[in-house]
Amino acid sequence: MSVLLQAKSVSHSLGDKRLFCDLDLAISAGDRLALVGHNGSGKSTLLSLLGGGVEPDLGEIAKKRGLVLASVEQFLPVRHAQKSVVAAVTEKAPEQERWRAESLLAKLGFSEVEFDLLVGALSGGQQNRLMFARALVVEPDLLLLDEPTNHLDLATLVLFEKLLGEFRGGFLLVSHDRAFLDGVCGQTLFLRDERLYRFSSTYSGAREELRAMDEAHARTRAAEERKIDALKASAKRLATWGKVYDNEDLSRRAKSMEKRIDRLEEKKTFVSKGSRLDLDLQLGGTRARQIVAMENLTINVAERELFRIDDLVIRPGERVSLLGHNGVGKTTFIKELVAAFTNEGTNYRYSPQTSLGYYDQELDEVSGEDTMAMFVRNRVQSDEQRIRQHLIKAGFPYSEHEKRVSRMSGGERARLLFVVLAMLRPNFLVMDEPTNHIDIDGKEQLEQQLLSSDATLLITSHDRRFLETVATRHLWIHEGRLEEIHDPERFFTSEPEGGYTGALGDSRIVIPTKDTRDAEQVLERIVELEDLLSADFARKPRFQKPKLQARWVAELDVLNLRLEQ
Repeated sequence: MSVLLQAKSVSHSLGDKRLFCDLDLAISAGDRLALVGHNGSGKSTLLSLLGGGVEPDLGEIAKKRGLVLASVEQFLPVRHAQKSVVAAVTEKAPEQERWRAESLLAKLGFSEVEFDLLVGALSGGQQNRLMFARALVVEPDLLLLDEPTNHLDLATLVLFEKLLGEFRGGFLLVSHDRAFLDGVCGQTLFLRDERLYRFSSTYSGAREELRAMDEAHARTRAAEERKIDALKASAKRLATWGKVYDNEDLSRRAKSMEKRIDRLEEKKTFVSKGSRLDLDLQLGGTRARQIVAMENLTINVAERELFRIDDLVIRPGERVSLLGHNGVGKTTFIKELVAAFTNEGTNYRYSPQTSLGYYDQELDEVSGEDTMAMFVRNRVQSDEQRIRQHLIKAGFPYSEHEKRVSRMSGGERARLLFVVLAMLRPNFLVMDEPTNHIDIDGKEQLEQQLLSSDATLLITSHDRRFLETVATRHLWIHEGRLEEIHDPERFFTSEPEGGYTGALGDSRIVIPTKDTRDAEQVLERIVELEDLLSADFARKPRFQKPKLQARWVAELDVLNLRLEQ
């Protein structure tokens, strides 16, 4: 197949950090490539270089003449916030081809009602689907996708797999979702150590090939080191004898051997440094008969019932997954469960032996102007040396310990929260989307740490591989009730109830996927949105959610216009 795009001897740095050195890559028509690497390895930068958004420091990016190249952005440009959904897509295509934009949007789960929604009112998952539509509408030969699976529920992930499977062009995809990569990509690129490694297999197969290659390189390197050590010892003996016996021949042989050692040192087999992350999440156990129990419980938001729990007991050592499509109330339930741990008189009955740890998907706790060392110090009773040791083990060098939490990336903040949890050693760990901000190596380390611990877990995640590996019990929020299922595949292959969701958060209301201009439904939605706004404005300012307020107001504008039509 013809080569569409080629990187030739590309080197590039960000500030003082070199990302690539002498990197080569050729992408041909029909290639379906996964790009995998540690956080900070330069994956997004490489996509920008290939897409023409950034010029390399050294080397060349060559494109086939007439190539139609499109990128699925990681974030929507702010300038689109006040545009309608359909206008944001037609911007990429001629106005007379609006039908193509609408067809794509419908295929991606948008209803006709949602075509006129303002982009700023969309949830994170809806924005991802919109960015996908903006890229596909130009019918590209080559598609560059940077983390398109962020914020997506499992149903939308399956939809994306289907659409990429039907896509006729080539693509290069960055993602930390292993099941998604296995489902859509036939080749895998690993970006690490400023180099690119290419394997002609899906991620899972390529991962095993990479591991085998690393082990072989390590064995070869060890043999080389032994040979060099032996030669050094021999050269030293010959040099000593040459001096003692005043023998020029022995001295020459020693110098010749030293030159040989220098050549061998230069040609030593390269061994990867691996990830800086060394996750150590030691958790506690308990001999209590149960961790927490609840019965006849209703989970509500803004006086609207989300689902009911008839009877639920979580026992020590169980690793429970909480399943449900976006908007059914998973996060609302988890926040209520966590809040009940310190509040008496609730419907949640905790064992006195339970110690709770909580990982919040929004990482709200990991914010503010504290330094990372201060953040840990304020939450863990420990000496300074132990705190520093845990930070270093988690991949934070000593020089970064005074870095402000507010200036840390999502991945760094996630690691910092894991440091606190590891030091607290809870026996009941509640984790809401713990895999959102960590790379694949981090996920695999987290899986191993959780599997080897005695802790009880309650986990939500959109990462199918993570849930399949860790969970031993599955609870599904389905048709307004919490039910236990033995096969999570029932959930993975299910459709969202009633359609795709609207505003971001568990307070989101389902917008039907069927075409409807029914005034009664519009009025009903307006009342619900006004109730949500009133309830949020009634909270103390520091507990309000300005982003959600803006989205609700934007949707109200659209619905009021709808009534006037």
